[in-house]
Amino acid sequence: MKLRCVAGLCLLLCSALARAQDSGVAARATEILKDPSVDSAVVGRLQESASVKILSRQGGWMRIESADGNGWVRLLAIRTTSAEPSTQGTRGGFLSWLLRRPSIGGGGGQTVTTGVRGLDKEQISNAKPNAAELKKMGGFAASREEAEQFGKSSSLTGQQVGYLKAPGQ
Repeated sequence: MKLRCVAGLCLLLCSALARAQDSGVAARATEILKDPSVDSAVVGRLQESASVKILSRQGGWMRIESADGNGWVRLLAIRTTSAEPSTQGTRGGFLSWLLRRPSIGGGGGQTVTTGVRGLDKEQISNAKPNAAELKKMGGFAASREEAEQFGKSSSLTGQQVGYLKAPGQ
C-alpha cells in the first residue's frame, strides 16, 4: 500500500513538472511565424505577457500555441514559467515550492542561454555559394587610411599588423 502511495506521488510530481516545463509567457511582443526562420510568413502577433504552450524547440526557436496564434517564435522572446510558481489559478503550496529554481548568491534574477549549435548535416550538404551576399560583405571593408583615421578619432593606440596579400599576388 505504501509503495503505491509513493509511486502515485512520484507520478503526480513528474507530471506536474513536465506540464510546468511546457508553458511560458511572452517576454515582449513578437511575431509568430509559420516556420522557424526569419524569412518565414507571419501567421500572428504574440502580445507581451501572453501565455503560451511550448510544443517543441529547434535551435533558437520555439513552436508555440497561444490565443494569438500557433507557430514559431524566437527562443528569447519567451520566458518559461517552469522555474517560477504560477500566479494564475494556484495558491502556491508544496508543489510551487518544488518548482522554484534556487538562486545562487541570493539574487533572484534569471540567466538565459540559447544553445544554438550551428548548421546541421542537411543544411551543410545543401549549402550553395551566394555571390550577391559575398559582394555585399565587400562593402563593409575599410581601407588602411579609413582604419587609421577611425583609430585616431577614437583615441586608440596603434599596433602594427601586416595586411594579407590580395588573391593572385
